Amino acid sequence: MNESARFRETARALRHLAGGRWLEVLLLQASPLLGAAFGGASAIGLGRLVTLALGSVLLTAHVFVFNDWAGHHGDLNDPHRASRVFARHGIGSGTVAAIAVVLLAAAMVAFAALGFNTVVLGAAIACLGILYSNPHAAGKGVPLLASLLHLVGGAFHFLLGYQLAQAIDARGLAIALFFGLVFAGGHLNQEVRDHDADRRNGIRTTAVVLGPRRALLASLGVFSAAYWELALLSAIGVVPRPLLWALALLWPLHAIWSCRALRSGPGIDQARWLQRRYRVLFAIVGVVMVVSVAAEAAK
Repeated sequence: MNESARFRETARALRHLAGGRWLEVLLLQASPLLGAAFGGASAIGLGRLVTLALGSVLLTAHVFVFNDWAGHHGDLNDPHRASRVFARHGIGSGTVAAIAVVLLAAAMVAFAALGFNTVVLGAAIACLGILYSNPHAAGKGVPLLASLLHLVGGAFHFLLGYQLAQAIDARGLAIALFFGLVFAGGHLNQEVRDHDADRRNGIRTTAVVLGPRRALLASLGVFSAAYWELALLSAIGVVPRPLLWALALLWPLHAIWSCRALRSGPGIDQARWLQRRYRVLFAIVGVVMVVSVAAEAAK
């Protein structure tokens, strides 16, 4: 392949990969930015916040692209994903792997400008992503381990922003646990969504081994732990008090919607229906966090 053809394929791959993932990549930036807010965004400075956001976007994009590259053979067996697999669009796996490497390298360069601790956390998140997605590491196919990887990765993603303003302490770890639990609960719902395809590909996820109903119940349990943990932190003054009242209103909605999905017989449609709704709930939590932290800082 000559340079011109390689450039065209790379450009086509970037358009294809960005087209299906850009919204999820942007949504996931709430974690480090909220981490910076809780740590004390005013102590970080606008330039460092922008660098954090850039590095986090690049790192998150790397995780998704690597996942697409590592799992594309299995995705071809999924009728819901086969048409979107890059191989169906004339894009080689080598090109996608190269993009994943470049994204990770660019993220590390951005993090290097923010300090050693940021690089370490970013590298740890990338390693967790590789452990999860790489078929030889088998993180995705070990029941509960995949959820644990998401729990740790979600906590690290929050701490990526938190540690820019202050050293990681008990308060930071306690708040990071909330984000980790949200990541883990969302992953279990994702396993319900992908149950049929994972079973067809012989991937032993929690949903495949225990069944989608039990996996969805586990997802509700993990999400509930996230709500209750944050409510406890609010009650004892670790995070602003308004969060306690928001969570008291939002958790029942999440539980009701989860029960409705269970009654319908959990599957891909129910998981997607539930995902749209709980994302709105956690967006509300995020807004309350920002407003409450800003109000406290203004006092």
